[in-house]
Amino acid sequence: MTAMEGETTAAGDDGNAHNRVSERMVPRIELLPKELRNLIAGGVAGMVAKTFVAPIDRIKILYQISTAHFRLRDVPGVAFKIIKTEGVTALWKGNLVTMIRVFPYSGIQFMIFDRIKMHFIRKHDHERSHWLVETRPHEDEGERPKRWGLSPSESLISGSLAGAVSVCCTYPLDLTRAQLAVLRKKRSACGKNIHQSFPTVFANNYKKGGMVGLYRGITPTLLGILPYSGIAFTINEQAKRKIHHVTGREPSTVERMQCGALSGLVAQSMTYPLEVTRRRMQTIGIIPTSGGESAVNVLGGTLETTGAQKTAEYVTTHKPASMMCTIRQVIHEQGFRGLVKGVSMNWMKGPIAFSISFTTFDIVQGLMATESEKLERAPRH
Repeated sequence: MTAMEGETTAAGDDGNAHNRVSERMVPRIELLPKELRNLIAGGVAGMVAKTFVAPIDRIKILYQISTAHFRLRDVPGVAFKIIKTEGVTALWKGNLVTMIRVFPYSGIQFMIFDRIKMHFIRKHDHERSHWLVETRPHEDEGERPKRWGLSPSESLISGSLAGAVSVCCTYPLDLTRAQLAVLRKKRSACGKNIHQSFPTVFANNYKKGGMVGLYRGITPTLLGILPYSGIAFTINEQAKRKIHHVTGREPSTVERMQCGALSGLVAQSMTYPLEVTRRRMQTIGIIPTSGGESAVNVLGGTLETTGAQKTAEYVTTHKPASMMCTIRQVIHEQGFRGLVKGVSMNWMKGPIAFSISFTTFDIVQGLMATESEKLERAPRH
């Protein structure tokens, strides 16, 4: 055997060994419970999407909890100020906490949605089978069961329930993440950055308010997530369903991203005022939102000379402000425009995040699905 033949044989053996390992790993993944695989796929999808839009999220939160006037053209300047004062990594401040929160949040959301979705699809298949057995050729074709896929109302129910359950399971992590985004990095005497850690902020919330303190602001969150998640999943599902009915094929990756982008744009625009309310309830009166410890100063405006400072003082000495009290305070300070301040940033962030999230989930879920699951999900007339 020549040296070249030996090298070729060795390379072939290596390739065959790699293929054998891959073939062994795929069945192992498929052996995992379906719900666990969907949890993993959803978690990965959420983490990828959130990492892409983390800098936009941090700047948006700073605007939401301050009275600084928002102009989209000022956003690059704000990002530069954050980089100058805290470093580039500060744009992703709290992102590790976001990942800890997003993996279970997104995973639970997609897992529950898929479970409810498959319940409806199996119900439709049963109705279709019953119709084919019982119907005679002369009977009215108009009684034929609906086409494959979820109806708009079924998509809305599935998405809303999935969003509500995932929020209840992971809200304390979202609260901590929002507070970390507002807190500024401290510097030691030697000039080194001192990070405000997730465990410290989390423990402080529990110390101040117990379990109730960990769920401060959940009311507007739930009121927002029901339509938010419901609308997002509905538009995404119905758009993909429409593409299949028109073209007779599965949506392409680009089309899936377009469906996700549209769903994110509409859903976030409709529920944005509740997001502003939630962020204020999560931060004002609990952590510094003005002064040296707050990053709000990079916007050129603080809470020191506004009515929100009175809210912070009241929360500190009495009890957390209610959702309606928070909304009234925002309107009193800035008018109704205060409830939609920064929404144009969501018009950039939402389509990007949702298109990445929904598309990544579909791809990862497809890679881990068994053959029978792929056949069950396959669109059919």
